[in-house]
Amino acid sequence: MTYSQMPHVEDPGALGSKKQMRVLALETSQRQACLAVLHVEASRPAITLHAESIGPELRAAQALLPAMRELLANCNWRPQELDLICTCTGPGSFTGLRIGVTTAKTLAYATGAKLVGVHTLAAMAARSGPGAGRLWTVLDAQRQELFAACFGNNKAVETQVIHIENWLEQLRPGDTVSGPPLKKLAERLPAGVLMTAEETWAPRAKEVGQLGIAAFFRGEVTDPMQLVPEYFRRSAAEEKADA
Repeated sequence: MTYSQMPHVEDPGALGSKKQMRVLALETSQRQACLAVLHVEASRPAITLHAESIGPELRAAQALLPAMRELLANCNWRPQELDLICTCTGPGSFTGLRIGVTTAKTLAYATGAKLVGVHTLAAMAARSGPGAGRLWTVLDAQRQELFAACFGNNKAVETQVIHIENWLEQLRPGDTVSGPPLKKLAERLPAGVLMTAEETWAPRAKEVGQLGIAAFFRGEVTDPMQLVPEYFRRSAAEEKADA
């Protein structure tokens, strides 16, 4: 997906025989997980009805299901009434992604809802709004490296695991950058490179839902048994075992 195609205001079009669609979105790639429920009616943009964050002091595995039940109850929805479940698939926290993907798969399998995986860096880009130049979204990959993706110029988006120094060398005037690593890198950005507002750096369930809805209407759904996290690198334990 290119930056110019990011569906900030999605156009779901006809829903076939259905009059509406009920959507649950999960974002668990970061320390603070979040959930959202969205509602789609024929020929109208999706509406976010409720959203909730789970603080980093709570373990997502322990808090995610109760938060999800509460969120659905706020809408008077039953899990069996969900039509679509969207979840971030990576990059991000290995543990968080496993929890989110497993939860989404299990719920989709149990309820018969459709399932869509959403790229974490694309969800971050969707928060930044359209721009004239390239947009980079980045996450900390540890070991002085970043997960990075560049949206723009109608090119296919590729996720890189790149050393911080090499990423800084790729930036050019007119680029826009977004992501939590900028807290430490802001003063090292080249002249002419812009930052989005700090409050837009982290991915949210709302944008995961919006991108998931757009993917659904393009026919990009996944069998619950096939969806897996995309880590984009091996864990430190795996690398140590092969050493």
